[in-house]
Amino acid sequence: MKRRVILQAPLRATAVPAVAGLRPLAEADHAALASLLFDAYLGTVDQEEDTLEHAQIEIHKTVAGDYGILLPACCRVVERSGALLSAALLTRFRGRPFIAFVITSPAHKNQGLARACVVAAMGALQAMGEQEVHLVVTLANAPAMHLYQSLGFQVERAL
Repeated sequence: MKRRVILQAPLRATAVPAVAGLRPLAEADHAALASLLFDAYLGTVDQEEDTLEHAQIEIHKTVAGDYGILLPACCRVVERSGALLSAALLTRFRGRPFIAFVITSPAHKNQGLARACVVAAMGALQAMGEQEVHLVVTLANAPAMHLYQSLGFQVERAL
């Protein structure tokens, strides 16, 4: 069984890294998010979707509100040459801002794209008057843990 924790971070003014193609999520991006999710998690500790169809279902559930109301004004993606390379999807889950997914194409990892998406999303939340944000992470996902800790996230509780 995967050991996961809920992380929490206060929202504070932080400069968004300059990343080409960083922008808010658009409704037209929803189909491309499934491919990005499937590719990003394939073969990793967080892989739960065995097919692209399963990834499409997961994105549909996210957009439909199964993990809280989607906050499209706060979600961020990186798009280049018509392809989504990275995304941070945010919801309001149980009354709190929640980062539901942070996903990056395997070919574009370690380029600061996820960091830019998360920092920009956190800035959008702060601009809406939010004070903090939460997420769930698998402890064995060392790159994700490193990213979140570097952004000020701390363990709220184990799941």
